[in-house]
Amino acid sequence: MLTKNVYGAISCVVAVAGIASGAIVEVHVGSFYFTPQFADVQPGDTVRWIHDGGTHDVTSGAFCGNDTGLFFSDITETTPTFEWTVPAEYDGDVIPYYCSVGNHCVASDQYGALLVNVEAHFLTTNGFVFEPAAVSVDAGDAVFWIHAGGSHTVTSGTSCSPDGRFNEVLDNLSQMPYYVVPVDEPTGVIDYYCTPHCGSGMAGAIDVTGGSVPCPEDLDGDGQIGVDDLLQLLSVYGSTCTGCPEDIDGNGVIGVDDLLQLLSVYGSAC
Repeated sequence: MLTKNVYGAISCVVAVAGIASGAIVEVHVGSFYFTPQFADVQPGDTVRWIHDGGTHDVTSGAFCGNDTGLFFSDITETTPTFEWTVPAEYDGDVIPYYCSVGNHCVASDQYGALLVNVEAHFLTTNGFVFEPAAVSVDAGDAVFWIHAGGSHTVTSGTSCSPDGRFNEVLDNLSQMPYYVVPVDEPTGVIDYYCTPHCGSGMAGAIDVTGGSVPCPEDLDGDGQIGVDDLLQLLSVYGSTCTGCPEDIDGNGVIGVDDLLQLLSVYGSAC
């Protein structure tokens, strides 16, 4: 039977989680920029784009002209702000966007991205070289390649032979291709190269530190973090253990930190 203290803890946690989930993240829009260009957000946050000057818009899409239809709004003197709430299903992902007005994206690099609970690493090019040539990341991180001239690709594989993992154009239309490393990626190296310039040695590597269990909060393993997982945790709340699944944070005690972690992703799929 659950005690009044446990019910109280749940009530407090739910109240705190509700407040935390409604953060406002501001992005300023001017000639020709989004600031911050890469905004850190969480599922449930509301992104507010704010007009600083000029005539612009925010159009969801991975490259110039790639309108995915996820969101769109003018950002002008008459439409000075636009708000959009990050859906839960984008947790651990990247939501790219750009300005579709005139040549603002192609010629003036007016593009950006929302980093939804994901760590980002940025690379660029220098002639026929990726800089840096190797980058160290954790499973679940995002790697961006920022266009700095020329027409290239980022193609996974070795010895100029693709392995099918990713293959993206890197040019003045597609200025920031990216790859999100799977959360269950094992420790190892992901090699890649530029297809037209591989013969000139244009290649790179992503050194990955392997991931852990992708969803430790999914205690019953049904792919959904819900009431059964919450009840399972609460059935042993306050006890000590070593290696038990309910001890989500691994500190040997099933307590409020484990409850907070589960409630932070409650209702999501994994």
